[in-house]
Amino acid sequence: MKKLLIPTLSAVIVAMLSTSVFADPYDSNTDSLRLRLKNDFRKAERPSAGPSGENIYAWVQGTMVDLNTHYFRDFVGVTASAYNVHKLGADGSESTRGYLRGYHSFSLTQAALKFKLTDDLNLKVGRFGTDSGYGSLPYDVPLISSNSNRTMPTLSQGAIVHYNLNKNVELWGMWRQRVFLWTDVATGVRDEGVFNPSTGSYSKKEPRAFLAGSWHDSQNRVDLGYSWQNEVSSQAELKYQRDDTLSNGSHIRYQFLTLNASLTGLSKEASYHNNTQVYSGKVTYSNSKISYFGALGYVSHVLNNIGTNVNTDIGYVGDLSIDRNRENMYSFQIGAHYIVNNNFSVMVAPLMTHGYVDPRRTTTVKGRALLGALFYKVNSGPLAGLKAFIASDIAREKRHGGSLGEHLDYWDVKSGIQYDFNL
Repeated sequence: MKKLLIPTLSAVIVAMLSTSVFADPYDSNTDSLRLRLKNDFRKAERPSAGPSGENIYAWVQGTMVDLNTHYFRDFVGVTASAYNVHKLGADGSESTRGYLRGYHSFSLTQAALKFKLTDDLNLKVGRFGTDSGYGSLPYDVPLISSNSNRTMPTLSQGAIVHYNLNKNVELWGMWRQRVFLWTDVATGVRDEGVFNPSTGSYSKKEPRAFLAGSWHDSQNRVDLGYSWQNEVSSQAELKYQRDDTLSNGSHIRYQFLTLNASLTGLSKEASYHNNTQVYSGKVTYSNSKISYFGALGYVSHVLNNIGTNVNTDIGYVGDLSIDRNRENMYSFQIGAHYIVNNNFSVMVAPLMTHGYVDPRRTTTVKGRALLGALFYKVNSGPLAGLKAFIASDIAREKRHGGSLGEHLDYWDVKSGIQYDFNL
């Protein structure tokens, strides 16, 4: 039976909307041209964002064209993409939360040369995708991959190398000068560097270097990543996963991750804390019809005044509304994902959080949320491959000492439809 090991909303969305086609350009020696149409909608009330960002509304149509060539003379090839996010709906009094450039449509392009140095060693130079959720990396490579969870995927500019040491071990390296994350929607692709809190920009250019490795067999997977950026941080991330098949044909998956980040130089001087740790784990039991899961998470410190240079929102506890990566924050989630038939599945996942809003731990926060989602896919006919979801949650945070009030009430509705044409 097919494994159905899907633990959180973000994992479900990635599994539903990503495709294996075009997902691993490092091993691709064929000419491919893909058109992806992606429609996203978001409507929410998020009081923790403050008066200017509390109300959220965005409806967009994404048109993504991805080109991949074979290796000419078995040595050099090209990858190129053109992405456009077109505004279908927005309100000037509400935030678009990174889906649009303010309230306007926007476009980005990328192009890179790829080199087949040996049968197992590949190099790519230029601007390229580093978003495993979109399909530009074959899996979530620690620190190198950054899922945007928006219509526009994450992009990197520099050089990336991938080496298959043997059937069980893969090695990665990346040197990055420029980057696009969903939080960079106002500026587009920007320089890597030191965040200046007084201007809100990355004013001092500092490239970032990455190393990662993966070992895996039929049951286990271990991924380790490390990054270094002068005047910013050194970071290490470890992930472990094990899959067991029981005698009745059901499955159990165990997953664990940890991140340790230490600030350096100018970033260390700007932040109240100079290091942080993330720990998260989950267990999923599944059979042919239903999966049950439980997840825990902990984040030790908020690193303020450093922009997005350290991402602590990587745990297995997922939600649309309330944060799980505040100061000294614990989070817990249980849930179930039920396969109705070959086309429909539903998920429900309550969660709770406990921690502090600010680095100085002056405002406590306790959160409760109920998350639900419906997923649909077309398996046959002219629309085979079409995938869609709609997710919603309601949440409440109780804060003691905060400027936004004692009780914050949230609601969120998010949906997406994706269809790929392979030309």
